[in-house]
Amino acid sequence: MQLTPEMIREQRFKVKFSGFDKDEVTNFLIDIAEDLEELMEENTLLKSELEILKNKQKDLEDIFLSAKQFSDEKIQKAQDEGNRIVAEAQKQAAVLEEQAQIKIGEAENKGSEILEESQQKANEVIMEAQQNKASLQQEILDLNAKRSALISEIKSVLNSYQNWIREIKDVDSQ
Repeated sequence: MQLTPEMIREQRFKVKFSGFDKDEVTNFLIDIAEDLEELMEENTLLKSELEILKNKQKDLEDIFLSAKQFSDEKIQKAQDEGNRIVAEAQKQAAVLEEQAQIKIGEAENKGSEILEESQQKANEVIMEAQQNKASLQQEILDLNAKRSALISEIKSVLNSYQNWIREIKDVDSQ
């Protein structure tokens, strides 16, 4: 049985010859009833506050769960975006690497062509130089031959002049 302040106020006890003072017991019961009433009001108030706090706690838990879910979604989106960016960067790197390999191949081919052309031109220059050398050597031989012929001719002319001068001296001395 649950006591209420009214039950305490209305409670009456049997009177016996050597019993308690009736007014004193009644006043005491009234004081107890008032204290119980205050405690019950305070208890009701505390229960109300507890209910409010429980609701706030539930709201905070809901907010926390929503925030966690939102945060998890943002983290997942960020990870997905990061993975997408990395994949895109890898694709671009592969394309750039492929383009670089193509350009390297083209440069190597161009370098080979230039080297081949240079070697061909060098060979042509060498051939021309060798031909010029051979031509100059032939000219030198021809000039040496002409020189020798000219020297021989000059010697011959000189000899004939010397002979003529001797003959003139011989004629004059006679």
